[in-house]
Amino acid sequence: MPALSNQEIERVLRNSECLISRIEVQAAYERLAASVNLYYAGRNPIVMVVMNGGLIPAGQLLTQFTFYHRMYYIHATRYRDNQGTDKLTWLHRPDVNLAGEDVLLIDDIFDEGVTLKAVVDELRAENPASVRTCVLLNKVHARKVADFTTDFVGLDVADRYVYGCGMDYHGYLRHMPGIYALKENAI
Repeated sequence: MPALSNQEIERVLRNSECLISRIEVQAAYERLAASVNLYYAGRNPIVMVVMNGGLIPAGQLLTQFTFYHRMYYIHATRYRDNQGTDKLTWLHRPDVNLAGEDVLLIDDIFDEGVTLKAVVDELRAENPASVRTCVLLNKVHARKVADFTTDFVGLDVADRYVYGCGMDYHGYLRHMPGIYALKENAI
C-alpha cells in the first residue's frame, strides 16, 4: 500500500465526520470490560489480540480486566491493497497450545465477519474449551456471514467505511480516539 502524504491525510480529516465520539467510545469500553469481567470471573483465559485492528481496543480493555489471563496475538488477513480476498493469510499464527483453554479474541470491528469467522474456525480446530469474540464495533448491514455472531459488542455503527480506534484509512488514522467516516460525497 503506497504511503499517503501528510496533505492527503489532512484532506481526509477535513472531509470526515465523527460518527461516535471519544466519550461514547470510552463508555463502550467500560461496558465491554464489565461484561467480559463478569463472564470470565474466576477463569484464567487466553486473551488473543487480532492484529492490527484489535491492538487499540485490546489496549483499552486489558487495563480494565479484573480476571487473570495470559495474552498473545495473532495476525490473519484476507485483505491485500485494501481489497478483500477469499483466502485467509496467516502473518502470525497462535504460538500457544489452545487445547482445553478458554480463548477470548479481541478485534476492532465485526463487519461481514468472514475473517473473524475463519480465525475462530481455525482456533476451534485446536480443541480449546471455548472461543469467545469481543469487538468494539458491529457494522449494521445484512451482509454478515451465516451462522456466526460475536459474543461481546461495544457499539453499533452505520454501514460506512470507518476509521479510528484500531480501524484504518489506507493504513493511517488507527490512533484516532473516536469513530470517523468520510462525509457523503467527500474526496
